[in-house]
Amino acid sequence: MKRLRQFIYTVLLLLTCLVASPIIFKQIWESSKAAEPASSKKPPVIDIHNKNSDEEATSDLAENPFGSEFTTIPATEEVTTEPPPPEPVFVESDPSYFDDALFIGDSRTVGLNEYGTLKNADYFCSVGLASYKIDSEYINGYSIYDMLSSRQYGKIYVMLGINECGNDFNYTVDSFSSMMDTIREYQPDAIIYIMSSLHVTAIRQAQGDTITNENINRLNEAQSKFADGQTIFYIDVNEIFDDSEGNLMAECSNDGVHVLAKYYQTWCEWLCLNTVPVENSDENEITTDMTTTEYEDPYAPFDALFDPDNTTDNVINEPTDNIYSYDEYGLYY
Repeated sequence: MKRLRQFIYTVLLLLTCLVASPIIFKQIWESSKAAEPASSKKPPVIDIHNKNSDEEATSDLAENPFGSEFTTIPATEEVTTEPPPPEPVFVESDPSYFDDALFIGDSRTVGLNEYGTLKNADYFCSVGLASYKIDSEYINGYSIYDMLSSRQYGKIYVMLGINECGNDFNYTVDSFSSMMDTIREYQPDAIIYIMSSLHVTAIRQAQGDTITNENINRLNEAQSKFADGQTIFYIDVNEIFDDSEGNLMAECSNDGVHVLAKYYQTWCEWLCLNTVPVENSDENEITTDMTTTEYEDPYAPFDALFDPDNTTDNVINEPTDNIYSYDEYGLYY
């Protein structure tokens, strides 16, 4: 009985082996094919008739090695901007530099004419002069158009603003711009210097009117924007007369508005130190017999700092009293 069981088990085992062996051999065969070495694979065939396409594909791969599904960010083009114009280089010149110069200005420029040392320059200046009325102003019988057409000037110095502190700001700037256009129209080759309006003293500011250094600075800043650093230059004479607080030094003025007579020489010396070199500094020939502005009595007081007869709309006039006094040289200023 025991042997019969062993026989049956043996027969069943053999039958199981016969049935399972083909399946086992098939799996072994497929596994061996999958493990075939990569070196035995055939290389891809290159189509010589489509060579350009392959090169483009290679180029694309070089530019984007991660494949087309990844988008590369294009390189940002470098933005080039024009460099700002270089800062002007001022040099020292002797007084002859101003022999072909015209000074345009108000009472401060009148003082520069009377007490300064640049006597060969021409002057178009008067007490109360302002840019908004310069085209209707006559000085010694001559208008600004007469002066600008009388000769070709090499340099033109402009200093206006103190009489316009109470005006509408935009109106004042527009008037200044119109005046600058007129100067350039008549004098296309001249170097134009815009001189800052002088500050006033701290005591003068305390009087409570519109003549404040804040208003003066606002006008100076607006006028400085007309300078291009090539043919128009802005120069700030306040650097020699200001105290540490940005006010006109009290010891430089008796009225708080004008410098004493002796300081106009200092002013002229400063102008000589701040000139733009020119190729041809020879004096231009005068084409008329006009003379520079003359004043019958240089020691007489100015009539007023502001124009009392002005009737122009949106212009504020504020006459002041006792703003002139004798300086230490006995000059009424």
